[in-house]
Amino acid sequence: MDERVNHGKAICMKALMVFAVAWVILSLLNNVTFMHSTLLGITLLLLSYFTGDMFILPKMGNRAAMVGDFVLSLVIIWGGLNVLGYDHAFAKAVLALVIICTGEYFFHLWLLRTQFKETRAGQY
Repeated sequence: MDERVNHGKAICMKALMVFAVAWVILSLLNNVTFMHSTLLGITLLLLSYFTGDMFILPKMGNRAAMVGDFVLSLVIIWGGLNVLGYDHAFAKAVLALVIICTGEYFFHLWLLRTQFKETRAGQY
């Protein structure tokens, strides 16, 4: 892991995004319990931060990290909703996934510019 990264600040920013989506899209709009949406949010936050943001992003760039985040988010949200017994989980997962991945794009740009100090055009 990169020692130049302010992990506290980065995780807090990502947590705001992930939990806002999980609580609003899953809990309020799709009747997923608050506990279940929080559990899915924590799982997604930790796995995507350490794999996508700290491992894939600095080595392979934003595009590869976006693909990784997309797949990981789909597996965690859709798979998690199915395991937790929610019907029609795919539609719920896709809506949350689109919003999270849009936020991830901008989060990655911020990480590259401020935390990894990357300014190469190919990374964006």
